[in-house]
Amino acid sequence: MKFSEFSLQPEILEALDEMGYEELTPIQEKAIPHVLAGKDLLGVAETGSGKTGACGVPLVQMVDPALNALQALILVPTRELAQQYVGELAEIARYTEVAPFAMFGGFDMAIQRAKLRDKVHILVATPGRLIDYVWNNSLPLSHIRTMVLDEADEMLKMGFIENVDFILSCLLHDHQTLLFS
Repeated sequence: MKFSEFSLQPEILEALDEMGYEELTPIQEKAIPHVLAGKDLLGVAETGSGKTGACGVPLVQMVDPALNALQALILVPTRELAQQYVGELAEIARYTEVAPFAMFGGFDMAIQRAKLRDKVHILVATPGRLIDYVWNNSLPLSHIRTMVLDEADEMLKMGFIENVDFILSCLLHDHQTLLFS
């Protein structure tokens, strides 16, 4: 199966082509239709199997760039994974107006605050930094359509269960939940 078989924006297909994404991996083939349909999902696959693309491609497709608000929130356990994830999202969204951003500890909070006031549609964050930000700043979450826990099993092993519970409790409206492991 090819990415062109989905009703993806031509800009996304062009970016995927440049990234060398032609054939879907098994996790992408199974997950993308469900994500695009707005269904909750638990996806389990090996490292390097294309989980980020399975999540990132439909998220970029579903964002309304005319709405200057967070529309997807992705929690990851580490700074390195946040950087990797936002890098891939930026590549997928390269020819669109969709703006991804990563928030993690060890980076100047003032810069992150300024960026979040500017324009961010998809936020990739580590739980600790996101909670720190929420406690000390206003972060409207009312437009979040999709919440993603990436490496969910690792986050739980690392003791992030209470942080994840708190973040989920901040989303008071119906939303799609995606768990990847």
